[in-house]
Formats: sequence, structure tokens, C-alpha cells
Amino acid sequence: MYPKIYLYKRIKDAKILIDRNYSNKLDLDHIAKKVHLSKYHFLRLFKEAYGITPHKYLISKRLEAAEKMLLTDLPIFRICNEVGFESVHSFSNLFKRYRGKSPSNYRKSLRKD
Repeated sequence: MYPKIYLYKRIKDAKILIDRNYSNKLDLDHIAKKVHLSKYHFLRLFKEAYGITPHKYLISKRLEAAEKMLLTDLPIFRICNEVGFESVHSFSNLFKRYRGKSPSNYRKSLRKD
């Protein structure tokens, strides 16, 4: 129906939306609606374009921001909230799963260097 370039521009717009709003509450329905695609079509196109689901991309953006904030003295619960996680427990578990260390151990390892 639509030329591929048109669809991929929408996917790029969705990625930019995530990049700019990762700390806000975002879900698949909201993002797909913003770029005028059905949820499932958007999910498929995003994964095809970037090799990762929008949710995993969002998590990676949040964790990337958290890593930078762990260089500061902000309490971990504040960092958790600032980057868009709702629960310190889920933030800590995801951080450990993706980065191999809990946020506090990651911070400690940065200070040892």
C-alpha cells in the first residue's frame, strides 16, 4: 500500500520519540498511535529496521541514561524514577540482567577505577 520509505520514516519518527521521551511512560499502543500505524505492524517494522523490539530499545535507552547518572551521587531510587522506571526492584533486576551488576555494585566499580 505505502512505499517502504514512507513506512520507515514513521519507524524513524518512533525511534526519535523514544529517544526524546524515554523517561516518560511509554507503551506500544501510544507510540504506534503517534506514528499512525497499527500496534502489530509497528512492532514488526521496528524490529525489522533496528533488530530489536521497541520495548527492548526503550529499556536500553533508560539503562544507558541510568549508567550516566550512576556517576553522580544521586540516590538509586531517584535515578530509577528519573529514567522512567516505576519500581526500584524492577530497575535493579533489569540493570543487573543487562549490565551484569546491580546499580549499586556498578557504581562501586566505577569509583574503584
